[in-house]
Amino acid sequence: MPERSFRKEVEQLTLGHGETFHGEGILAVTKALLQSGVSYVGGYQGAPVSALVDVLGDAGDLLRKLGIHLETNANEAGAAAMLSASVNYPVRGAVTFKSIVGTNVAADALSNLSSPGVVGGALVIIGEDYGEGSSIIQERTHAIAMKSQLWLLDPRPDLQLVVDLVEKGFELSEASNTPVLMELRIRVCHMTGAFQCRDNRQPEFNLNNVIPEPVFHKDRISLPPATYVQEKLKVDVRWPAALKFISENKINEVRDGTASDIGIVMQGGMYNHVIAALRALGLADTFGNSDIPLYVLNCVYPLVPDEVENFCKGKRAVLVVEEGQPNFIEKDIKALLSDADIKTRVHGKNVLPMAGEYVAGVLMDGISQFLGLAKSAKVPAAPALKTVKTVEERKRVAMDVLGEPVPARPPGFCTGCPERPVFGAINLVQEQVGKLHVSADIGCHS
Repeated sequence: MPERSFRKEVEQLTLGHGETFHGEGILAVTKALLQSGVSYVGGYQGAPVSALVDVLGDAGDLLRKLGIHLETNANEAGAAAMLSASVNYPVRGAVTFKSIVGTNVAADALSNLSSPGVVGGALVIIGEDYGEGSSIIQERTHAIAMKSQLWLLDPRPDLQLVVDLVEKGFELSEASNTPVLMELRIRVCHMTGAFQCRDNRQPEFNLNNVIPEPVFHKDRISLPPATYVQEKLKVDVRWPAALKFISENKINEVRDGTASDIGIVMQGGMYNHVIAALRALGLADTFGNSDIPLYVLNCVYPLVPDEVENFCKGKRAVLVVEEGQPNFIEKDIKALLSDADIKTRVHGKNVLPMAGEYVAGVLMDGISQFLGLAKSAKVPAAPALKTVKTVEERKRVAMDVLGEPVPARPPGFCTGCPERPVFGAINLVQEQVGKLHVSADIGCHS
C-alpha cells in the first residue's frame, strides 16, 4: 500500500513534447520510462525508490491506454526475474528495488539475465541507500555489476540528465544485449527540479498488441553448453559494444578547468558534493565551473579506456572520488594507466576515507590533501589547506557553544502504521513476563 496518494503527480506523467515537468527525481524517472516505450514495469518497494511503483499504481488509466503491464512483486528476485521477458522478445522492461539488500536477493535472477543477455532493453533502477541516512548494510551495487558484467549507470544529480540516461540506458542495453543497472542515490531520488518532456511512447508490443507467436531459443538458456558460448559473447561482443556506445553517446562528461596539470575523476552521483567542496575551497563557482578539470562518470562500469587515458594523459596527478569500498574504480584506473604506460599519479583512498559517506567537509579535506601531494603549478595547496583549518576551528567553536550533542532522533513508525500495535503488544507482554529478545527485519513490508 503506498504511503500516500500520487494522483496529482500522475497528471504530470501525461505531459507531452516541450512541456515542463516539475517534481522529485524518482517521479522524473517514472516519466522517463513512459517516454522510453517501456512494455512492462515491476518492483519491490524500498527507499528511496518506492514512489516509482506507487505512482504507476495510481496511473492505471494511463497504463491501460499505453498497454503497459505493472506488477508489484513479492520480492526483488521476482522483480528481476520479470526481465526474462526481454531475453527472447524485443520488449523493453524496467524493474526497481532497494540496494544492497534487494540486489543481494535478486542476485541469482540477475546472473541468469546477464549470461544469455537480452534482446529488448532491460533496466534495473536501484535505490543506492549508502551513507549515514541509510537503513541497510553498507555495501555497494558496484560489486554486483562487476560480478555479473551488468553495466552500471550513476547519473549526475540533474533531472534532465537523469531522464536522458533512462532512455539511453535502454539503448545501451539493446546495443550490447546486456541488462543495465541505474543506481539512484537518496539525494537524486528526492531532489526536486524540472526538465523538458518528450511524448510518451506506446511500445510496439503491449497489452493491447501482443506478440503473435511465442519464440524459444535453446541457446539463450543459462545451462551448459550454452553458457560457455554466452561467456565468450560477454567478453568478445557485448563488452566492446558497450564501450562503443558509451563513448559515441558521450555518457560520461569532461568539464575543462584552468589547471591542466591535475584533474578529478568522480562517480556521477558525487558531482554535487564535489562542486560544493570546490566552491567552499574557492575553486569553483555556483554554476559548476571548476578550476580543476573534472571527469564525471555517469557510467561507472565499465570504464572506457580511451576516455580515461585521454583525461589523465599529461597530468601530474588525478584524484578519484569514489564513495564506499572497496575502491574498484581507483584500482581500475591505475591498471588502465599502467597498461598504457601513462605516468600520471592516481590518488584516492590515500587522501579520502576508505569507508563512510563523502559529505562536503570530508571532500574539502581530501581535495586539499590531494593538492598538497600533486603540487600543481596552477592551483597551490596553501589556500585550500588554510580554508579547511578555518572550518575545523569553526566546528570546534560550534561544539563548545552547543555544550552537548544534538538530541538523537531514533526512527519510529509512521502515524497510522498497522505495525505499531504489534510492538505495543510486545511491550505489554514484557511487562508481564520480563524482557524478551525481539528480532525483526527492516522495511515497511516486514
